[in-house]
Amino acid sequence: MPSWPHCGHWTICADLPQLGHRFGWESAQARGLGWRQGHVRPRRPMSTDHTTDPINTDSSDSGPGGGRAWRLLRSPRTWIAAGITVVVLIGVGVGSFFLFSPKRPTTTGRTTTAEATVGTQTATVALDGTLSPRKQADLNFPTSGEVTHVYVKAGDTVTKGQKLATIDDTSLQNAVSLASANLSSAQANYSEVSSSGSSAAKRAAAAQVSSAAASLTSAKQDLKNATLRATFAGTIASVNIATGDQATGSSGASSGSKVGSGTTTTASTSSTAAIVLISTSTWKLEGSVGASDLSGLKAGQTASVTIGSASSDGTVASVGIMATSTSNGAATFPVVINLSGTHKDLYSGTTASAVITTGTYDNVLTIPTAAIITQAGKTVVTKVNTDNSTTVTTVEVGRVFGTATEITGGLAAGDKVQITYRPSSASTSNSSGGFGFGGGGGLGGGLDGGPPAGAPGGQGAGR
Repeated sequence: MPSWPHCGHWTICADLPQLGHRFGWESAQARGLGWRQGHVRPRRPMSTDHTTDPINTDSSDSGPGGGRAWRLLRSPRTWIAAGITVVVLIGVGVGSFFLFSPKRPTTTGRTTTAEATVGTQTATVALDGTLSPRKQADLNFPTSGEVTHVYVKAGDTVTKGQKLATIDDTSLQNAVSLASANLSSAQANYSEVSSSGSSAAKRAAAAQVSSAAASLTSAKQDLKNATLRATFAGTIASVNIATGDQATGSSGASSGSKVGSGTTTTASTSSTAAIVLISTSTWKLEGSVGASDLSGLKAGQTASVTIGSASSDGTVASVGIMATSTSNGAATFPVVINLSGTHKDLYSGTTASAVITTGTYDNVLTIPTAAIITQAGKTVVTKVNTDNSTTVTTVEVGRVFGTATEITGGLAAGDKVQITYRPSSASTSNSSGGFGFGGGGGLGGGLDGGPPAGAPGGQGAGR
């Protein structure tokens, strides 16, 4: 690289333009950054070390314009000014978006009309529950003893009277023999007293015979109970004993059952039965309803039960009056529905739903529930007049039959009412882009699927 020409500290250098052209300073001259031909600022003398190209250095000596640019970049005022400019530009852009973007039309919802009609309506109550066998036996040995044999396992199909398990009956057989001998002795004594004894002696001997006979009967029953048998044809649901276990003589009594071997139950409460036997042909649905539905339910009402893709008729077997609390604290009441017919392909614990028919009503005036709203504390509809004008009319409502509601006052058969299907809050919020807010819901319970104000609860869904 050629040496920097020495032109003196304040002298005019005739070769300066050529140097500027060589080192890329012509643009600086063109911009008038403080130097021109014939007038040169004083500068530091260049180093005689020519290994460094002044064009590529980032120091203040890289050229007449480079030092000033570097100082501008390091100045805090430069950055403050740049920040203010960016903020102003963003504000102008956002303001322009709201000012000049086209406004979307307000969605008021679709309207239609419906006619008040008179007809037959069916009131129903819906519930969910689980299936369980209608017939179940919790079988236990009423007599204590060591288990000697278990003849079945879970899943086995058995017939009525089939032997399921036994306990050691040695002592029981001995007890029968002893009781039989005692009875024979008592009978012999009674025969002797009867021929020559007094009346008192005869009465005492007769009492001994009766007692001995009762003891023999009891001993024979204990011996019989040493064998556990199926009380009906069904399926073994569980086996909770094994050979060598000690039977405690618990009867495993369940609600609605009697103590003893072969207990048959419909609602077992025992969880420690030796063997559980169920019938897989007849089933029941156990569910619950809220207090508002309780008054319309009673035993004997018909029901339609849905189990997956299958369905079955049913009958309400019982309606409980003792409330149980759910996880949210609400009171519910148990309802049991017996399924009609026999079913071989069901399993205990399967979920199912049912619709119970609570009543059928003739000559009922109804309109769509969606037409009813609450306005200023009153239940009203928008009545469509013959000239297509509309009038807000107060109505009185009765039962709710699914999507229809009974009208007991304010309308007549043939009157037309207006229904406004308001958009959901989700669609309203999406209609105004990314900066919108959700719209408010409509008035009245009918628009949200619930009963309108003033309608009695507990009528369920109609058909």
